[in-house]
Amino acid sequence: MKKVTAQFGGKVTKHWIEKYQTSPYWKAGIFQNLAPTETALNWRKMPGVICRQIKGHKFGNPSAALEIQPFDADAFLQEAALGKFIWYGHSAILMRINGQTIFIDPMLGDDASPIAPMTTKRFSDHTLSIIDDLPEIDLMLLTHDHYDHLDYDSIQN
Repeated sequence: MKKVTAQFGGKVTKHWIEKYQTSPYWKAGIFQNLAPTETALNWRKMPGVICRQIKGHKFGNPSAALEIQPFDADAFLQEAALGKFIWYGHSAILMRINGQTIFIDPMLGDDASPIAPMTTKRFSDHTLSIIDDLPEIDLMLLTHDHYDHLDYDSIQN
């Protein structure tokens, strides 16, 4: 498996900007939300948040890496009356429903957030290595384009 070092993709090209402009939700050079949203950020709390991120806190991380259970492709691909789901943390879910394999928000790379100069270590080691064991994906659903839902390593593999 090739290790990817880039965390983000390339710049938006003129082709894609022209394509975006055909969307009714593209206004004034950006996509507009369908519903009003707030980014309620309390700047007074930011020093404490940053301090906890750097120093850590007793309930912030598990004491040891969380074990990744082996993937049983044969069992996963067997027909079932109900859908099958495997949760890989946060919003990453592998589903099997109506004979189709769907992967929602794959985010299995080593760095859980691209905020330099430090990395955010995942709670499990070698999460990206499970990609090689997964069955063919019929549909990949990316719920939105945040770094943790569009993990470059996962998408490239």
